[in-house]
Amino acid sequence: MVRYVLRLEPLASADHTTVVAAVAPNLQRYLTGRLDPPEA
Repeated sequence: MVRYVLRLEPLASADHTTVVAAVAPNLQRYLTGRLDPPEA
């Protein structure tokens, strides 16, 4: 959404492969990572 609606650089001018490589690791971590409570 940021890429097409807000047109924020450098995502707006990046090719599909570059955007996937940049976003995929964090998205994977959010979807499958551990949800440990924060340490005090």
